[in-house]
Order: sequence, then structure tokens, then C-alpha cells
Amino acid sequence: MDAKDLLLLVRVGCLREQALTSWTARPDLELAVAESATAAYLRLAERQIPLSPERPAEEVYQACRAVLAAADGAKGVIGFLDSTLPLVARLAEEFGLPGCSPQTLQHLTDKAWARGRFAESGVPGPGFRTLRAGTAAGNRPAAVAGLDYPLILKPADSSAGRGVIRAAGPEELDAAWETAARFTKSGVLLAEEELIGEEISVETVTVAGRTVVLACTEKLSTRGEAFVELGQATPARLDGALGTEVREIATAALKAVGFDHGIAHTEMILTQAGPRIIEVNPRPAGDCIMDLVRLTTGVNVYDLAADLALGRPVDLDALERTAFTGGAAIRFLTGEPGVVRRIDGVAAAAARLDPARERMVLLTRPGDTVDAVSTNLHRLGYVIAVGDSTAAALARAEEIAALVTVTTSAAAQGERPAHRLPSSECWT
Repeated sequence: MDAKDLLLLVRVGCLREQALTSWTARPDLELAVAESATAAYLRLAERQIPLSPERPAEEVYQACRAVLAAADGAKGVIGFLDSTLPLVARLAEEFGLPGCSPQTLQHLTDKAWARGRFAESGVPGPGFRTLRAGTAAGNRPAAVAGLDYPLILKPADSSAGRGVIRAAGPEELDAAWETAARFTKSGVLLAEEELIGEEISVETVTVAGRTVVLACTEKLSTRGEAFVELGQATPARLDGALGTEVREIATAALKAVGFDHGIAHTEMILTQAGPRIIEVNPRPAGDCIMDLVRLTTGVNVYDLAADLALGRPVDLDALERTAFTGGAAIRFLTGEPGVVRRIDGVAAAAARLDPARERMVLLTRPGDTVDAVSTNLHRLGYVIAVGDSTAAALARAEEIAALVTVTTSAAAQGERPAHRLPSSECWT
């Protein structure tokens, strides 16, 4: 039998079951996974790279480098987490691996850099300012002068909604600034004028600078102080002209930041003045969006990502002809802050699912401590459902998710509740 090509996955993160299922099922790949030794799914990889719980960057680099250096034949590397992209870029450059320019991957972990490139290229977006986290309180109003409130403050180097907060007016600037500053390692923040409208994302594949849009995805997000995604659905319900404009802006945004090879996830808001760019993520989307794309088009985006990482050909013409056959949606479960006492309705919800195409996953258990929902990491599980249309899939996901209730209460005196495990340690 011919030797398998090596695909190295540098950490997995939340909600990536389908990636592992796809890659471990392929007889032409040897999957190596670098992840915490406690992660349940590490055992699925043919080549396991167990990391310490702290996962310092140099440890991850040295462990991954050793595996790549020892591998014969074709090899590729993929990172799903924004925090791993600089390391992926370092490995790709050192070993001459296929993919987007390492410099572009490095830069795209900096939201402020990307915002500047969009502005230079005329890609429509909000008014913004780049800020230093350590700016004294008295100098902060001047740092955002010229921007209209409400403002969105965010760390330039964070992800999953961590540290993204709204300041409705000048009186809330300091509190928002301090919150965002807690989540940055680089010390750089971004202030943006709030964009009002429906949120969408655009899932794309790019080869040699040519981009094909695979799908547009609707989002359901909280819009209070924090911004947390509670649901996704595909295909987004866009009319012809708007759909064309969204696709053109996504393609222009990728070109502006120099993204010329790979899968990308570009976020926008549909304002009254037209679509406006939020950010480009140079990786496959999270939140099981790739699963929704597969359910509605038959395209396995994880297989595309693997082929691109290994330098294999991808038929963009065939992808451009892909049609949707229905709708698919994901709805996340949440609960009130406190200690989880009961989770009810699971059996009733499971009985409603089509096991061939739909699923429900719980990311919490009785005894866990539940925090107020302020980032995507605070969600407690999800339901994926399908339908003849996007509207039907959304309604079905909502209806099934509503059957599950997570009951919490305050910790009793002397009680020591468990902290929720990362979802990677909950998978079986």
C-alpha cells in the first residue's frame, strides 16, 4: 500500500467533530493531532501529540516540528484556532508547506491590521480607531474622537467573542475599555462604530487567488453588552442583488488582506447602507457551519481543507456549480448562571431528531458551574436540524432546542461545584 500523506492538526477547539470524522475516515491520510493530553478525541488520531494543559506556544511548536521533520512524502498543517495561526504559519514557512502566505496568516490574527487593509482597499466597513490597552483614562476620549457612539471595543488579538463589548456613550467608555483590555495579550484594542443590521458570514475556498463562495450563513447573536452567537443557518436568505454584493465584498476583503489559498470565513453586517465587513478569518468556520454546508450542498469543506493543505488539486469550477438542496440550522443551548442541578427534556428532544442528518450535543452536566453568557465558550450545547428551506430548518432547530432545559441555582454554603470541562474533553 502506498504511504499516506500526513495531515497535522494543531489543536482542534470547540465543535470540530465533523473534521475529525472526515479525516480519520480517509484511507489516504494519516492524521496527527496536537492537543491537550486530557482531550477525549486525541485517541482518534493515528499519530497523537499530547500537550501539557498549559500548552505554551514553544512546546506546541517543538512537538509539531518533530512530527513534520520525521514525516516522509507529502504533508500539510491546519489550525482551526486563531491563537494557533502564527504557529501554523511558522511551521508552513519552515517546511515549505502549501497554503496561504505565512505573512498573511500572521497578520490576520491582528484585527486592527486587517481593518487598516480593508480601509486602504475601499472595502466598506465601520469607522474605527486602533487603541493601546494601557492608555490612561483621561486620554481615552481623545483616542476615539471623531467616532460616533455606540462603539464596539474589542481586543485586536482575541476570538470567540471574548472581550467584545459595547459602549453606548462616553460614560461607558472606561468600563468597556477595561473589559476589552483584559482579553488582549498584544496590548492593542480596536474601537469601531457599531453596525446595525443582520449578521451573516461568507464561507469561501480560494486557490491561486481565485475565490468561490460555498455558502452564506445567517447568524443569531446577542446584542447587549456582549456579542455571543446563539445560532447559525444556511443558506442565508439574500435576494439576488444583495447576494451578489455580499459575495463581491467577501472576495474583495480576501484580496485586500492577501489571502490567496485556503478556506476562509468572512463576517459582515447588512446595514441600511449596504453590507459592511467585520473581519476575515483565514480558516474553516466554527460553530458547525461546515456541517450545515455539507447538509445543504453535499460539499465536505473539511475534505477541501485537507486537500488544500496537502497541495492537492481542487475543482473550483465544480464547486461554483454547487446548488443548495434545502436548509440547515444550529441552535445553541444556554442557561442561567449558577450550578447545574438538572438537565431535562433530553430524551424528548432526541426522539425528534433524524439520526442520519441531525444531532444534539450537550457540553455541560449536573454539578458544573455555568457563567453568564458573555462569550461563545459559555454555551451549554446545541441542536442541528434540517428542513426543506432555511426557514423550516430554523423553526425545527428552535423547536427541538426549546425542549431541553438546564436548571441552575446558586452554590450552597460550603459547596464546591466543578468547573465546566472544555468541550474538547466532553467528546466521546
